[in-house]
Amino acid sequence: MNITELRYLVAILQWGSVSAAAKHLYVAQPNVSKALKNLEEAYHLRIFDRTPTGMQPTEPGRRFIAQAKRVLEEVDRLEQGVDPPADQALLRVALPHAAYMAEAVQDLLDQIAQASRIQIQILECSASAALEQVLRHGYHLAVLRFPVQDQAYFAQYCSQRKLEMEEMLDFRYGLLTSRDSPLATHLVQDLAELDQYAEVMDGERPGSQGAASFWHANPQRQIHLYQRSSQLEALRRMPCAYMWASPMPQTLLDLFHLVIRPCPAQQLTMRDVLIWPKDRPLSPEGQRLCQLLRQQATHAVR
Repeated sequence: MNITELRYLVAILQWGSVSAAAKHLYVAQPNVSKALKNLEEAYHLRIFDRTPTGMQPTEPGRRFIAQAKRVLEEVDRLEQGVDPPADQALLRVALPHAAYMAEAVQDLLDQIAQASRIQIQILECSASAALEQVLRHGYHLAVLRFPVQDQAYFAQYCSQRKLEMEEMLDFRYGLLTSRDSPLATHLVQDLAELDQYAEVMDGERPGSQGAASFWHANPQRQIHLYQRSSQLEALRRMPCAYMWASPMPQTLLDLFHLVIRPCPAQQLTMRDVLIWPKDRPLSPEGQRLCQLLRQQATHAVR
């Protein structure tokens, strides 16, 4: 048993199913299913009954989940009571994988390059992991990325945990491709049109959790690359390839001879939101990064 498994368990009860819990936690569904299976096997206990209307806790399961909630409350209190180390970084930030945000970070580094003390940590991660870093690991600032229909959930979640929340950017993922690609001048009306192209992928396809119906790909033509520069170079050199991309700086598009095209066949609108703890005012570096993020969001190509 670990703390993450307990958090998954409580989320299943809250949202009524494994798939709904995975969606709202922004994790892969098999991870939640495995956590539930591990707990049931470890304690020789059936925690939920699977019914047509969702996951219903058994009576022993209800008592187990109540104990899990108490454990999580104690863990949260313990972590909140621990003072950060004296050598903590001046700025610790959790961001989604986004080119315009990386550009904002570089702008900040350019501005403070001559400072006598530079201690900055930038973590690229999902919305659920970003919340974890801010709430339990002392991160000063984060950007959450989620479908706009989940706004109410995240607003309530942040309010309950005394997090400031500032909407920054709404967008739809576009097709990032070479300027020499046929996709550069064609509006895709049916996602099946992409079958003839190779999809460059960075881990899971963006927005895949809870939104699988919005995405389509030919499983026979996929390229998994995990470094941003490698992804962009592959797109530059392969007019037959594309990648789903959030807004990007024009300078980066020009450098790699790329273009972002809107895709009418994909209608999922995403939202980027700044968050930080209300009881921990942002440092000058944090305020400066927020300003740079807003500027880059305003000028990014989408």
